[in-house]
Amino acid sequence: MAKILVVDDDPHIRELVAVFLKAEGMEVCEASDGREALDFLEDHAVDMVILDVMMPNVDGWQLCRELRKAYDFPLLMLTAKGETSQIVKGFELGSDDYLVKPFEPPVLMARVKALLKRYQISAAQSVAVGRLKMNRKTYEIQSDDGILTLPLKEYELLVNSPPLSLRMKWGLLLASIQGCTRCEAS
Repeated sequence: MAKILVVDDDPHIRELVAVFLKAEGMEVCEASDGREALDFLEDHAVDMVILDVMMPNVDGWQLCRELRKAYDFPLLMLTAKGETSQIVKGFELGSDDYLVKPFEPPVLMARVKALLKRYQISAAQSVAVGRLKMNRKTYEIQSDDGILTLPLKEYELLVNSPPLSLRMKWGLLLASIQGCTRCEAS
């Protein structure tokens, strides 16, 4: 079952989108702005994010930028901003798709399913958690600081760890990549 995070400051839009996603058997999580979404993603894994542009605190543009830096899952912008320049901006910031409000729910669902299908094909070979990219074929872990190749069992233990456990190992893994001999888990 796919887990989708819907980020919109309008509770009615979140509820409407959730109804259609749940009808397709998807699990839905909600956030009312970009800050809440980023906080949620610190402790929870999702398969996709649907986000609005005009939100308080962290807006959709900034959220899209931040998500692309740290995560590798589909992003669909669902917003009233329908001008060509706004749509282009969404794609330039890393959105995988862009749908203008008001929208037709069957069109939204078709786009969600297409994005999930495309990402599942590429996800079969790699996993991204935060700034780490993990290659399932080569057992390599890549960060901004370098690449570490792990034995199969260690790789499986790392990839199959719950998000909190994985974050606790984050410091140790980065230290290994950087060649440190002693560090503390962060």
